[in-house]
Amino acid sequence: MLFVNTLGSFFVLLRLSTAVSDATGSGLLAGAVLSAPWLPALILAPFLNRILGERDPGRLVRIAEATSLVLTASLAALPVSGTALVVVAVSVVLVRGFFEAMTRSATSVLLRRLVDARRLNRANTFAEIGKLAGTSAGAAAAGPLSGALGPHAFFALNALTLAGSLLLAGTLPKAGPPGAGEEGAASGRPRRLRLEDPALRRLFALFLLVAFWQGFHTVAVNVVPRDVLGGGTSLVGVFVALSAVAIFAGSFAALSAQRRLTRMPAEVWAIAPMAPLAAAIAIARVGPTLAGYLIFLVLFEVAYVAYNNRLLAQARPEEVPVVVTLRATLLPAGVIVSILVVGLLADLAGPLVAVLAVIAVTVLVTAAPWLGRRPR
Repeated sequence: MLFVNTLGSFFVLLRLSTAVSDATGSGLLAGAVLSAPWLPALILAPFLNRILGERDPGRLVRIAEATSLVLTASLAALPVSGTALVVVAVSVVLVRGFFEAMTRSATSVLLRRLVDARRLNRANTFAEIGKLAGTSAGAAAAGPLSGALGPHAFFALNALTLAGSLLLAGTLPKAGPPGAGEEGAASGRPRRLRLEDPALRRLFALFLLVAFWQGFHTVAVNVVPRDVLGGGTSLVGVFVALSAVAIFAGSFAALSAQRRLTRMPAEVWAIAPMAPLAAAIAIARVGPTLAGYLIFLVLFEVAYVAYNNRLLAQARPEEVPVVVTLRATLLPAGVIVSILVVGLLADLAGPLVAVLAVIAVTVLVTAAPWLGRRPR
């Protein structure tokens, strides 16, 4: 279901982003369209947290998919075109962003309540692979079809994918009331959007590093092939394609290494990607740089899966809605901040300084518990 959901969502987002870029010539506005769906969940985070803790997650998924279907089908039937259609579509995408966050967050809550603890990491990793596959398939389809189909056709195709995901959502089992049947569930669920457990807060801080790396990667897909390797558009295309393969490889590597991921200290997965990243930028030759950067991306995805799985598995039942709400809101916000900061550093001081900043932030966040300890 997540594959179908993300496929249609990214399919339309890319088409809208291209339309905005063509109409305005602004890369910033085109990028803003791609980031727009994150904003509503961030603004409505307390509400999302509350409904995830109080409502059946399967029903929330069905409501979210049905609402997205109605909105998208309305766009496909809208009797306007050109700039007016783009403006209305971007507004609808903003509204849809909240329901997409609801779908993905409620799916995680449902997994935690229904899947046996021994199989939870594997199920959660498969969900991540499904989202990645959907995003990649949507991007791959949007490019070739943009020239052949108009926006209305894109919305119609997205409505079909949403109809498919709604049918799949209809097969989701009922999870029961919050905390039902789960040992240790508190009678009063926390309403505050805050992780009370220090260990979970520590894990989430490391998880935010992954968002920081993702923002860096968003900038690097253009900066590394052009500014580090001195290549052109063709090298950027190769770099983007190989990056997608590497991230997929990281998901499958994490799937096959589930036991090792749980046995190793969480800090290992924060530090491990830094060495190949530093080497890739320092060497600055096509072959070694591509190899080093792809290793970084594999380890980047392994870290994402490791932290995502640990957070979902270690959270108490009443804390799961808080975890998935923060994941749906703070992580995208971290990506946006990282894009702005790293992009500015790369423009002003060059890619090597930007990479050194990424490494410095990673080391500081990872070492923070030890740096903050007072000697006895």
